[in-house]
Amino acid sequence: MSRLSKFVKNALLLGAVSVFMRTVSVVFNAYIASRIGAGGMGLFSLIMSVYVFSVTLAGSGINLAVTRLVAESIAKNCDSGIIGAVKKCVLYALCFGGGAAILLFAFSGILAEKAVGEENVAMCFRALAAALPFIAVSNVFSGYFYAVRRSAKSALSGVFEQFIKIAVTVLFLKKLCPLGTEYACLALVLGMSISEGLSFTYLLAFYLADRKKHLRPSALECVPHDTTRKMISIALPIMLSSCLRSGLVTVEHMLIPRGLERYGADRTASLSAYGTVSGMAMPVLLFPSALCAVFSSLIIPELSELSARSEKIKNDTEICYMVRRACGAALLFGIGTAGIFVCFSQPLGQLVYKSSDAAKYIGILAPLVPLMYFDMTVDGMLKGLGQQLYCMRVNILDAAVSILLISVLLPKYGITGYITCIYITETMNVALSSGRLFYITGAKFMIFKRIFMPLFCIAGACSVSTLLLLPEKAPGKTSVAGMIISAALYMFFLLATSTLSGEDAAWIKKLTRMR
Repeated sequence: MSRLSKFVKNALLLGAVSVFMRTVSVVFNAYIASRIGAGGMGLFSLIMSVYVFSVTLAGSGINLAVTRLVAESIAKNCDSGIIGAVKKCVLYALCFGGGAAILLFAFSGILAEKAVGEENVAMCFRALAAALPFIAVSNVFSGYFYAVRRSAKSALSGVFEQFIKIAVTVLFLKKLCPLGTEYACLALVLGMSISEGLSFTYLLAFYLADRKKHLRPSALECVPHDTTRKMISIALPIMLSSCLRSGLVTVEHMLIPRGLERYGADRTASLSAYGTVSGMAMPVLLFPSALCAVFSSLIIPELSELSARSEKIKNDTEICYMVRRACGAALLFGIGTAGIFVCFSQPLGQLVYKSSDAAKYIGILAPLVPLMYFDMTVDGMLKGLGQQLYCMRVNILDAAVSILLISVLLPKYGITGYITCIYITETMNVALSSGRLFYITGAKFMIFKRIFMPLFCIAGACSVSTLLLLPEKAPGKTSVAGMIISAALYMFFLLATSTLSGEDAAWIKKLTRMR
């Protein structure tokens, strides 16, 4: 099977698994929201913002490091280099994962009081600390499977982890939810920690089996002697810059409820508003991005190999071709998805959450979807081309600007100020990242064909589907049927207007062809 055929096989597999898992996640999220309410979702989001910083400290950068190191060893046909890279990355992950766990456990009380404003959630941080070493080492194994194009094992571990988390969480929610919101959050984090530990066991077993089956190290191979230096040069700068960025994002999320309180809302109302946007609307908007996230992860080793074999990145035919196609696909998908969300935000919000507020914010934030999906794809390509530090600098700037805007806008304009902040920073992030990608590769981009034509197509598709379903009164049926009809019409209009051309079809055929 050709390298590109393997890429598409992995993309289709991971895409299907990711869409399934996001579907399960959104349904489960709706169940949680019905049990703990918008205020509980807001409190849980604050706990998660602190936890994400801990996860960043535990294992940020090591996934990319092992993916790139293994991909480079594959390009040199050096199995010993692959095994050595994984071993060193595991040791790195254990050091940082264990250290992060100790810090989170030791400072759980201070974080609960000062960062979240609820002393009782310290028990949540202590429970989450146990998961950090498992997460860090699991990142290494996932990066390995991405690099060797056997990502099914990593995908299946995600399925396993998700269902374990759901089962454990539901069990603990029944016991702990009646005790209060803080204990409901404890039930959620216990489910996360237990599932992470079991997922690690699964990945470890599959890695050992995969190594025994596929790798044949030889003493005659030229084993790289600079693996440790390369690993540190990739992982450590990313970890440091990621921690800075994640720390800023954590501060940003801490400021949102406080800013809403300064606007005039009480603590409960502030947490509810924050929970509705970040814990209810955003998960729905990001649900289809599973495909972009998979594509972004898979494209890293592809571009890493191409750049390693090419004398220069700029104007390389294969690299430019992949960049153009990936950017075009991300925009076609993002624009179509955004149009459907805008058109069906009200019935969708009622169907998923039975909340008019969630429906309102889904519609307001939906125009950001193409930017968010495009940004995911661009970031993946930049990382594959060795531009991970630039990506982190942009993300740090994004977080710093967000803090500034939240501090200024929220006390004056409330939740409207928060939404304005999201629009400004997301636009800035995309402009800086895409500008860098096109500059270093020299790739050309067809703005009219990839932006304006899809806009016309999705506008027509949603208009037709809305007219067809106008007499329908049941919101659930309207949203599901309308989205399916709109998606089908969108594809038809893309083909009819040659926005998806014969060249695009030939590219897909080439990708899926076996050698």
